[in-house]
Amino acid sequence: MQRLDFLKNLGLATTVGLLPNPFFESKPVKIYDNYIRGLSHYDFKKLKPTLKEGDTLSLVREQDNIYDAFAVQVNVNQLRLGYIAAYENICIANMLEQGVKLTAFVSKYDKQASMHDEQIAVEIFADLIVATPKLITRLNQNTRADDAPDVYRGDYE
Repeated sequence: MQRLDFLKNLGLATTVGLLPNPFFESKPVKIYDNYIRGLSHYDFKKLKPTLKEGDTLSLVREQDNIYDAFAVQVNVNQLRLGYIAAYENICIANMLEQGVKLTAFVSKYDKQASMHDEQIAVEIFADLIVATPKLITRLNQNTRADDAPDVYRGDYE
């Protein structure tokens, strides 16, 4: 079963943008913030003059990497900056493989540091689906289960 089909079966497809849902919302949660590894080996020299803090980065799962089974590239457009550190990339690699939407940004860029130092950091956010105050209020009402609206199948006001 595909992830979207699973969410549809649960009635949560509305939380992923298919339909508006007053009971759930998405919030970005920072799950990672550390330095990019391997800057001197890839396209950093081309990107160095234009790169700045806050720039959007893309994460690419590299499953056929012979040195790291959980390799995650950090790119700007199609140019590779480097990788998430091998000792920290397992969860991020698994999330990418499962289709979890991750967004990444440059969180630190020290233009004065040498290429072998910690020069560029990446912060990664995942969307967390949470209950809205409207759902919490509805769940806290003293109603019988048969009388309560079925929020998972869209039975709400």
